Amino acid sequence: LTRALLSIREGRAASDAFTEVGLSTAVASRMLRVGERAGNLGDMMERIAAFHDEEMTRWLDRATRLFGPLLMLVIGLAIGGVVVLMYLPIFQLAESLQ
Repeated sequence: LTRALLSIREGRAASDAFTEVGLSTAVASRMLRVGERAGNLGDMMERIAAFHDEEMTRWLDRATRLFGPLLMLVIGLAIGGVVVLMYLPIFQLAESLQ
């Protein structure tokens, strides 16, 4: 961030400075360039924030949809293992009586 600020203070465009140091995505860089050319950088930064907020929401929604069934599978396997381990001595005892 410090390097980007120094580049901006030297007169470089914010979109170029952020891209150079890896602080923006390709979409954000293009939107920043448009905002710089049109003279409404503040509005464009708000749009970039909204875009990334929606992107993060979609990613979290997908992750939770995947995590729920995986967690249920792990819990089911753990409970099944406990049940098998509880009945195993009973079956061994029944075998030894025959």
